[in-house]
Amino acid sequence: MPELTFKDLKEREHEARKELIVRAAQRLFSRQSFKTITVRDIATEAGVSPATIYRYYENLDDLFLEIFYLGTKEVKELLEEECLGEEPCTIRKLSVVYVRFLNDNISFFQMMSHFMPRDMLSEDKIDRINPMLGDVIDIFARVIKMSGHSGDTEMMSRALFSALNGIMTSYAQYPGRSMEEVKSYTLILAGFIADFFEMGARREYY
Repeated sequence: MPELTFKDLKEREHEARKELIVRAAQRLFSRQSFKTITVRDIATEAGVSPATIYRYYENLDDLFLEIFYLGTKEVKELLEEECLGEEPCTIRKLSVVYVRFLNDNISFFQMMSHFMPRDMLSEDKIDRINPMLGDVIDIFARVIKMSGHSGDTEMMSRALFSALNGIMTSYAQYPGRSMEEVKSYTLILAGFIADFFEMGARREYY
């Protein structure tokens, strides 16, 4: 085994400190809305100075974007595991798995809603986000094909993706309901949406 050089150790230290910052931000996001979190909050949680965070990220949007990337990677892997196995997956199962993930990771959904408007991001960041979301939508398309749809599966997958995110936009912060009630309600609505798309998958609408 080759000996570690000073450069190797510095690179490991760099990556370890970066991971410390990301994990601290994720913990804060699990407790409160990411829109209320400041650099100082994250620095305190991570046990570093605010200046240290700015060595890694130009601004909070850059940090949020990295965590959004990690969240998208996680949901992609979950959908692959739950819906692209040996057994054919239904649109209903896909919809429930996706909406349950959004409920369990509400800060990820908040970031998705924050970054989706194109004028929020520079072109290079848009170029980074589009392939991530494209991979998720591709899984939607593959499940729709499994359901027997032979028309425009890309358009149908984007419509389903938008409809499920719309449920969360409308009800994730519904006043007067607990998080468990919101989760239960949005999962019921996801089932209704899925049933409509299941019927559509068996007809040549597109």
